[in-house]
Formats: sequence, structure tokens, C-alpha cells
Amino acid sequence: MASAMEQEREDSVIEAHRTSLLEVIEDKNRALNKKNLIHRFVYIAKLKQGVEDRAEIGNHYERFFKNLQNVHQSSEVVTGLLLVYLKHVVHIVETSTDLITETVRDIQANINESSGVFETSKILIISHDIPHRLYGQWSFRTLDIQAARMESYDSNESTDKIVIDLLTQLLKLGNHLAKTPKLNLKNLMDSLHERVPDLLPQQGVLHYLCEDNDPCLVRPQDYLDMYDKPFDVVLDSEELVWPLATRLFPYN
Repeated sequence: MASAMEQEREDSVIEAHRTSLLEVIEDKNRALNKKNLIHRFVYIAKLKQGVEDRAEIGNHYERFFKNLQNVHQSSEVVTGLLLVYLKHVVHIVETSTDLITETVRDIQANINESSGVFETSKILIISHDIPHRLYGQWSFRTLDIQAARMESYDSNESTDKIVIDLLTQLLKLGNHLAKTPKLNLKNLMDSLHERVPDLLPQQGVLHYLCEDNDPCLVRPQDYLDMYDKPFDVVLDSEELVWPLATRLFPYN
């Protein structure tokens, strides 16, 4: 009898000190000085005709992220890289999920408004709970790279494979920039097309993906609909049948 009571007491002690998975994740985040989980968001967009000052796109996002940070002070800071080509942009954003959603809203607003700069946009990926950031800060660069016969680009590969190859390029670019000493980083950023041309997405690929309607590419509006539109389910047994079915047995 005594041994059974001792065993029960030991089990209760173990139960009292059992650590949950949530506590493990929170401890890990505190050790990394993270307020929230960090996600990586990558999208591409096609510029509207007549966009003259492409640097203003980068300036817009500098102001936009600064304002977001002032409003959402408990959220994570935004890091990443915006590449502005002649007719397209590629944008990597690393931050918390609420700021990613606000960024998607801004993209859609840019498409809807007549004064916006985006004609269309596609979300390539949102990687949740990334182990670490690739970028120490957010920055942008305009790339004056001429692309011959960009509209004629075609591929026998699936859209999934093209997207994976493009994301692989961007991850390699981020790793390369992360390993570059800070003293040399600005010079490298100012000459990306000369130093690391193989790590920059091709403009023909960007045009192809922006025009493609493959379901693996999510439009900003589709993403926002998941948050804004109610999820209504019509129950055939209760909403389309009259009179209502009688419950013969009680349910706990």
C-alpha cells in the first residue's frame, strides 16, 4: 500500500513539472529575442506602364513599414529585400504574420487604385516559423538590366518547378549577402547584377509567372479573402430540409 502511494506521489510530481510544447517554443523565442514567430513572405509583381521613378516604389515601402511598426509596436521588425526591375519587382519580407497581412493589403490596394504601380501580383510562398532571418535589415535596389525577348519566354517545366528554382535563387542570394562583411555589403548591393548575376531571377521568368494562372500561384486578393470573407457552410440536414428533422436520441 505504501509503495503504491509513493508511486502515485512521484507521478504527480512528474506531471506538475511536465513542459508543454508551447512553453518550449516560447522559451526558444525569448532566447532569440523574438516577440512572435517569424515568417518569410515572397511575392512578385508586374509594374504598370508609365512608372517613371522606380526608386519611389522602394521609398514607399520604407515609409509603409515604418508606419506599420509605429502602429503595431508589439510586432516583429521587418527585414528583407526588394528588387525593382524595369517592369517587375521581387520582394522578400521577413516579419510577423499580422504585418505580412497588412503588406498583402497594400499590394492589392496598389493594384486596385489608378495611382498604384502594380498591374498584377502573385504570392510565391509564405514560409512559417523560419529558424532565422536571412536579412539583418530591409533594403531595396533598382536594377537596370535589359532583357531581350522577355515576353517570349516559355518553359517545358511545371510552374511548381519554376517557382522552386526562383525561390532557391533568392535563398542563395540571402545566404550570400548574410555572409558578406558589413563593410563590403553596400558595394555588393549596389552591383548585384555584376557580382552575382546567377542569383538574380530572370525577368523572363518573372513575366511568365505573373501571366500564368496556375493554382499554385496565389493572388493577393485570394489570400485576403481567406481572412475577410466569412466561411459559410450550408447544412443540408438542417437548412435545406423542412420541417426540421426530429432528434430521436439525446446527445451529450
